[in-house]
Amino acid sequence: MEEKSKLSQKEKRLKRIAQLKAMLQQEEAKQNQEERKRRTGQLVAFGVYIEEFFKASDNEARKRLEESIKKHLSGRNLERALEGIKRLSE
Repeated sequence: MEEKSKLSQKEKRLKRIAQLKAMLQQEEAKQNQEERKRRTGQLVAFGVYIEEFFKASDNEARKRLEESIKKHLSGRNLERALEGIKRLSE
């Protein structure tokens, strides 16, 4: 009888551990989502700044910005940034 209650107690603990792990995973997912949301907001704000800077700049500054973009970005990010420059130039 005592062995059965120990096993039951062990099973209860294992179940509780599994529940706690699931809760921890959910909390970590929430935290990651909040971090992504914060970073996205920062990137959008920075993009707005770059657009305003570009609009207010003379041709020389615009050219320097475009060259800097080409130097520091690659792949899809470079394509997107150059599309943005093109859009703002039109």
